Amino acid sequence: MRNKPDTTPLIGAITIETSSVELDNGENLRDLAIGDSVELRPDTGHEGLWIAAKFSGQHQDWITLQHAQQVQNCSVAPETACQFNGSWHAHPFDLDGNIRPRPTTP
Repeated sequence: MRNKPDTTPLIGAITIETSSVELDNGENLRDLAIGDSVELRPDTGHEGLWIAAKFSGQHQDWITLQHAQQVQNCSVAPETACQFNGSWHAHPFDLDGNIRPRPTTP
C-alpha cells in the first residue's frame, strides 16, 4: 500500500481577524507587536510558528502573519541579521525555505 502524498500547500503569509485567536494571556492577536511570534494550535487551521508582519483596519482588526522558523544565527546574510542574533528566535521564511528579515514597524 502506498502512502498518500502530503498535498497540504505551503503558506507564506496569512491575514486573519485579530479577534479570531485567543492568546494564553487571554488577549487576542491585537496584543502582539510587529515582529512578535506566536505558535498557533492545529484547531486554528494555521498550525505552526508565525510572526506578526502588519496590522490593518481602523482598530487593528486584521493581522498579517508570516510563516516563521526558529533560528539562532540570523546573520547568515547581512540583510537578515537582527538584534537577537546568537539566541534562539523566530524569523520569517519564504516558501523556498530562505530566511527573510524580521518585520519592523515603519
